Amino acid sequence: MLMSVPLLDARGDGLDMMRYALFVVSLVSSVIYLGRTGGAWYPLMPWLKALPVGALALLTAVSLPGGSLIGLLLVAALAFSTLGDIFLALRDEKKWFVFGLGAFLIAHLAYIAIFAYVLSHFGLRLDMARLIGVAVVIGAAGMLHGQLKGGFGEMAGPVALYMTVIVVMVVGALLLPPPSMLVVIGALLFMGSDAMIAVAKFGKPFGGVHHLIWGTYYAAQYLLMAGILQG
Repeated sequence: MLMSVPLLDARGDGLDMMRYALFVVSLVSSVIYLGRTGGAWYPLMPWLKALPVGALALLTAVSLPGGSLIGLLLVAALAFSTLGDIFLALRDEKKWFVFGLGAFLIAHLAYIAIFAYVLSHFGLRLDMARLIGVAVVIGAAGMLHGQLKGGFGEMAGPVALYMTVIVVMVVGALLLPPPSMLVVIGALLFMGSDAMIAVAKFGKPFGGVHHLIWGTYYAAQYLLMAGILQG
């Protein structure tokens, strides 16, 4: 699956090695960050955390034809996610958390715009399995909000808005016409990663949560990118 990403296909345009290099940088830096996450803060942490998804954003930007709306929106989603990664890895996390939330909010809106564009051109798919999936996603988000809202404090409004937007993003992915499985899995993993961030910050974190957060997050971004480009 990794090497089936359209951006890694040989094109003979002089950028093939750059594309492979960016992909390797993304994958290797993600593994390195995974090994360091959950420990003490260190000065290079924000920049190491920015590399994996930032490299995917650059890989997309240097490869897609100019003027492609979906391509531009995908680059925006990955770029704002990278910005969010930086904000959430800065030393004073409490100071920068709302900025990270805002950056990821914009990233989700970019993904929603991609899904809306596809749905407007190809129509949505409604069947019992998808409707059940939509109900489960909305119900799970509501239950999580109910369990954690006591710890939100002054962040109650921004967190509620963010949760609403990510639910809309996941629902949009569920309604896409096939083939969309990579996008659906990616969207669900993104929601799962964000749910664990909420638990770690506003509830009771569990052992290994930071590794699970990063692993599901990076997989989500990769699968969303791959699925959108293949679809």
